[in-house]
Amino acid sequence: MTASLRNRLKRSGVGALAAVLALQAPLAAAPVMAQEARQTLNVQGADIRAFIQDVARTTGRTFIVDPAVTGTVTVTSDRPLGRAQMFEVFLSTLRANGLVVTPTQSGAYRISPAQGAAQGPSTVGAERFSTEVFQLRNIDAASAAETIRPLVGAQGQVLANPGANSVVVADFADNLARIRSLIGRIDVDRSSYEVVALENASAREIAGVLQQVMAAPSGGGQGMVTVTAVESSNSIVLRGDGQALARVRGLIHDLDGRSRASQDVNVVFLEHANAEQLLPVLQQVVGQPVTASTGASQGLRTAPTGSTNGASSGLSRAASSLGGADADRGAIGSSTVTATGQRATIARFPGANALVIAGPADMQRTLADVIRRLDVRRQQVLIEAIVVELSDNAVRELGVQWLYGGENGVGLTNYTANATPLVNMAGGAYAGQLDKDDPLREQLQTLALNSLVGANGFIGGAGVEVGDGLFGFIINAAKTDKGSNLLQTPSIMTLDNEEATFLVGQEVPITTGQTLLDGNSNPFTTTDRKDIGVRLTVKPQINAGGSITLTLRQEVSAINGGLTRGATDLVLDKRELQTTLVVDDGDIAVAGGLLDQNDIISTDKIPGLGDLPGVGALFRSNSRQRGRTNLMVFLRPTIVRTREEAQGLAADRWGYMRDQQQAVQPDREPSLDALVRDYMRTQAPAAPATGQPMVIAPTGVTAPVAPVEVAPLPPTGN
Repeated sequence: MTASLRNRLKRSGVGALAAVLALQAPLAAAPVMAQEARQTLNVQGADIRAFIQDVARTTGRTFIVDPAVTGTVTVTSDRPLGRAQMFEVFLSTLRANGLVVTPTQSGAYRISPAQGAAQGPSTVGAERFSTEVFQLRNIDAASAAETIRPLVGAQGQVLANPGANSVVVADFADNLARIRSLIGRIDVDRSSYEVVALENASAREIAGVLQQVMAAPSGGGQGMVTVTAVESSNSIVLRGDGQALARVRGLIHDLDGRSRASQDVNVVFLEHANAEQLLPVLQQVVGQPVTASTGASQGLRTAPTGSTNGASSGLSRAASSLGGADADRGAIGSSTVTATGQRATIARFPGANALVIAGPADMQRTLADVIRRLDVRRQQVLIEAIVVELSDNAVRELGVQWLYGGENGVGLTNYTANATPLVNMAGGAYAGQLDKDDPLREQLQTLALNSLVGANGFIGGAGVEVGDGLFGFIINAAKTDKGSNLLQTPSIMTLDNEEATFLVGQEVPITTGQTLLDGNSNPFTTTDRKDIGVRLTVKPQINAGGSITLTLRQEVSAINGGLTRGATDLVLDKRELQTTLVVDDGDIAVAGGLLDQNDIISTDKIPGLGDLPGVGALFRSNSRQRGRTNLMVFLRPTIVRTREEAQGLAADRWGYMRDQQQAVQPDREPSLDALVRDYMRTQAPAAPATGQPMVIAPTGVTAPVAPVEVAPLPPTGN
């Protein structure tokens, strides 16, 4: 008789006993039916599928058996088991045979091999396969994972999450409970803290060295020491177990002691800052008078502090090594001092944009920290200006001039407001009576001709002989209108807090003096050249919120003619605006405006006759000039922070000029492209290849005004 058959017979006996009890008296039947059927298991080498079928019939549960489930089982119990107890024994039996039970949405249970259970859903019962995340507080995830990995079953998995400092474990529920207890015992803080003060070395430097030395290849490990630099007190805070702290402490003292002898003289090579500009700042930091530069020919500029008594310093040795034989010929600055005790010396070596610092360790650290904070790449500001000038000038002239000349004398009118001086015309008429060989004749004719050539409008006249003389007149009528609309867009790139200037105009010679030499002949004249036009000087300062403070000075000047008629001295009109304003990055601001309007009316006349009604117009000359000029200057600052933004701006301007050349000569390659390719042997600037047009938008501005879009350049035609 097989074990399965014997089990079935046992269950049949239990069922028969239940049927007999059911036939008893009704008062005794109720408590008997309420009792749960219990049975003893004694299965020896039974087929596992038959065992699953018997358990399903006893417990009333539905099982879905994976085709890979095969083998035999042996189960023995020493006492009767209820349904719940039998189900737990069933789960343990399956686990012992490498099987797991997983619930499904329909309420059934799926029985499958334990391989791959970590990637599947959680199982059921005390032998269920589950996943749990253990958050660590004191030890690192990598070391915890290495500790518990040998305790995880063959089907389980352990994953360390260093970012969240946690461990993910997938295993059977009872084993997870043991792992949870183990992690609770090892995840405790047994470390201590210690502060190590440094006397010579820099806390930042020592901390960086320790972090590199103690970095484990696996990314962490138990017993590691945490190192934190405190720059304000030049100390290092250590955290770890006592033995590790003792080893690290000894290393720190060793490095700090070695730094005492090596930092007598330190050479700092600057990456971005200018050594000449940084030297006065460092002088003020150490509390010494700022020394002026003694000339560009000196190899080292020194700046001593403290007393000059003592032995020769390490700076002198460094200067000798840098300057070589030139040190004896004055290559070192005007003063060098020792660096013993508490004294310090700061020198500049312009050939390498470097600073040579000699002094005690604490001052070395202070100066090194100042240099590190100041030696950074400075941002740039592109300042684009729009200068708009509108002008309108009108001139009206009308006049009559009279002339009478004869052997007994000459009489004429010569109005200053008239564009055609009559005296020159009279001279030309008189030249006809002179001999052809007379040099005065040619000069008078030239003056008369120039007067006619330079005249505007209508010029007409007539003359009659009266006795032995000539009587004539000249009528001059002119109307001149001038209008201009000038648009200038200068732009300049400058560093933050650096002044920049652009000028639109010309240089005009101005006489400043005249000296007569011996004999009052050939006077010596001194002149000076002055910039005339539109001049704008601006200094940007980038603020923290993305705005820019612009300190600007605007000047508009023009020549207004001579001081007097025929004089060489010039009168200059000048309008100047100096102000400070704040503009957000990328916004357009108006810097100021100028309105110049003038109306000049002049009348030249013969006294008495020119005042007569009606006919008085024949004896006077009227001139009226009206001019109006409007000038407005707009500014648009843009912060250029990165190389990509600078390249985008260059590509934008380059593309604009290239398109202008292409429009003038559409059949030829733009000369800009040819110049860059053939002469510079490089490529034209192009916007960064991001796949989208580059947008230089303001930072920290909620509503930017028209950001600049730089489109990619079209392909060049070779």
